[in-house]
Amino acid sequence: MPVFSTKYSDFTGSMARSETTSIPERISYRGTGRRYRWPNISLSIILFIQFICGVTVLGIFAYLAEVQKRLYAPVPWYFYFLIIVGLLTIFFVFGLVTLYYMHLLLPIYVGILSFILFVLWLTGLIKASIDLWGPLGSVNDNCTRYVFTDQEWGGRSVETLARIQQIGVCNMWKTSFALELIATVLFMFMLFMCHQVWSRAVRD
Repeated sequence: MPVFSTKYSDFTGSMARSETTSIPERISYRGTGRRYRWPNISLSIILFIQFICGVTVLGIFAYLAEVQKRLYAPVPWYFYFLIIVGLLTIFFVFGLVTLYYMHLLLPIYVGILSFILFVLWLTGLIKASIDLWGPLGSVNDNCTRYVFTDQEWGGRSVETLARIQQIGVCNMWKTSFALELIATVLFMFMLFMCHQVWSRAVRD
């Protein structure tokens, strides 16, 4: 992301002197008469990770929904729910990047959107966690008992291909759980960041 210059004025007696200083860590935005300074590096890293979480979870549950359809099994509602949440997260990241370059990245808007997405990710995380780590019959229980076993398997057969597919599905579930947890924590951190940016602007 580009680094913008901010002019500071230093007055000593009757002499006025202005100098231009580059600020590599913080970008200033003006809105409602205030100057909002965002942590440049931290914001970039968080948005990048959120984008990865949204894209990956979207792909995983779109694939799992297709598997359910091929098995003629009902597709759980939270599959589509997490697909939509992943799409909203992608739009959120692109929206913030656009506002960033337009100098309109205001903490009030970022905070509201972050809170909404935090609630959505938390809802999906709770439901997916119940099905993944629940008691007998959960995804992890079935993977442990029928997929990750000590029995030898391999060779050129349909059974080998089926076992490889099952291992992939089990790993997808665990990956999606980890990414949902990361996304939930990051959106909570975004709320904290918005509060800091707003508080600093009020003090200035």
